Parts: sequence; structure tokens; C-alpha cells
Amino acid sequence: MLQKKQKLLVAGGDLRQITAARRLAQYHTVQVMGFDAAAELPVLSHGAPHGALDALILPMPVTRDGVFLHTPMYSGSAVSLQSLLPLVKHGGLVAGGRWTESELRMAEQAGLRPVDYSTREEFAVRNAVPTAEGALQLAMEELPVTIHGLHCVILGAGRISRVLQPMLRAMGAYVTVVARRCSHIAWTE
Repeated sequence: MLQKKQKLLVAGGDLRQITAARRLAQYHTVQVMGFDAAAELPVLSHGAPHGALDALILPMPVTRDGVFLHTPMYSGSAVSLQSLLPLVKHGGLVAGGRWTESELRMAEQAGLRPVDYSTREEFAVRNAVPTAEGALQLAMEELPVTIHGLHCVILGAGRISRVLQPMLRAMGAYVTVVARRCSHIAWTE
């Protein structure tokens, strides 16, 4: 956790970013950008001074095209990564998920410290739950049958699979897991 009160910008992303902004706002000065639907949080005004922010928190993935932040369903306007980097003080932290090599270079060339939070185990474990729930929701919306009694095959036995298996079984599905590693099969059993 950041020790002293910091000036942070949470830009783009999904509900996870909005939740993070709300929690961080309890301890720090937080502004948002790229969330038309999050009106209760202060929005960073255009023309903010360069170097005014201590840190920038970006979505996962940072961009979909290497240029504009990933802002699914929450913003009517595109926000470029390049336009946000100068707002952070030299040496400041820029946290994002699943950086590409070109995005990392862009942040480093701006004199910033990029961090990929998606590589942290505690994030990946906690992120497996909403991902598994999303997969289950899609299955229920798209399938013409109920999950109960359905024979399901899960490819892989990683974090998401470990969360999804008991969900499917609790709904009465028959679950088969296919994995490359014997250790993953052992965990599944």
C-alpha cells in the first residue's frame, strides 16, 4: 500500500477499475478518466498539468490496439495511452495489466516505472473468480439447455478451471478436465 497520500489517476477499464478507484479514494486523492458511468468520482480535466500525478492505474489489458486504453462499455470517448503518460511525475508508477512490449517501452521512455499487476499471483487468483463466473454466465445465456445434467469439458486445469469446476458441479454438471500436466490432473481429482 502507498504510505503517504498520493495523487492518483485511474484510467479506463471495467468495474474492477471503478472499484479500485473507490477504495483508493479512501486514502488518496483519486481522479478518473474513461468512466462516463462513474460520475461520483472526480474526473480528471483535460489540460491537467504535466507531472502532477504520483501514479497512474491502467486497465487490463492496457490497450487493445497499442494506442487507446481499453474502456469497454464505460466511455464514449477514446483515451490514448501516450496522452496520459506525461501527467505522471518522472519516476512515477504506472500500473497496468498485460502490457505489450511497445507499451512498456513507451512508459519507460517517458521516465516512468511500469508494473504489470496481472503477473502477481494474488491478483491472478482473485481474478479467476469473476472470469469463471463470466464463463458460466455466457454458457447459461448461449446454451439452449440447462447446465444441470450437462457433460462439460474444461481445457486446462489452471486457476480459472479450479474455480469453474466446483461451480459447474454444484449446478449438477458432469465435469471432465483435460490438462497437459499430471500435477494439474491430480489437483483436479
